[in-house]
Amino acid sequence: MKEKIYTIPINEAFDEACECPLCLIEKKLEKEAVEYELGAAMMEPDHRELSNEKGFCKKHLEMMFEKENKLSLALVLDTHLQEVRKKISALKNAKKGLFKKETPTIKETVDSCIVCEKIEKTMNRYCDVLALMYKDEPEFREKFQKSKGFCLPHFEKLLERANGDFLNALIEKEEKELEAINDDIHKFTLKFDYRNRDMEWGTAKDAPIRSVQKVVGYINEE
Repeated sequence: MKEKIYTIPINEAFDEACECPLCLIEKKLEKEAVEYELGAAMMEPDHRELSNEKGFCKKHLEMMFEKENKLSLALVLDTHLQEVRKKISALKNAKKGLFKKETPTIKETVDSCIVCEKIEKTMNRYCDVLALMYKDEPEFREKFQKSKGFCLPHFEKLLERANGDFLNALIEKEEKELEAINDDIHKFTLKFDYRNRDMEWGTAKDAPIRSVQKVVGYINEE
């Protein structure tokens, strides 16, 4: 079946050897989203207004800080902090009883992240596409069966969309891969017993990082 532009990233991710193909897609989306905030977004007033309102989570603000372009980061923080100050001023006035109907809050700003929301929205679409690809494309079903399954967060997302054959295949695949990685991490622990010093590592040597990636998704390995 001819590839469509929205199926290409999924097929490419499933061609890679990894604990979760969707993590590869999300990692790329995250990198692009952070670069966008410090680049093209600077010239888009509507987006700047939204980013001033929502702000960024600790992880993505840290990623922005690690970029060389400190001026763009400073401009983003400048207008975001102005918005936060407005909210705090409104909160002060509310505490004085100047606003009766609605008490302002900064909770939404503290709890929100424009990058997280963008990634979440796009990943939901990719999960929808993946479910359709499994249903409609025999070639993709073969790739699916050869994969190592998914991290638990993305597995949960797919479960929300799964039914019929896809649901059964998804659960069976995850059970099989979790059993395999559990065997590896157990073998890793056994290797630290002097009685097993001659035991071959097999596929267990990198079991800790793969187990973490399976449980929570991709992490920085540095």
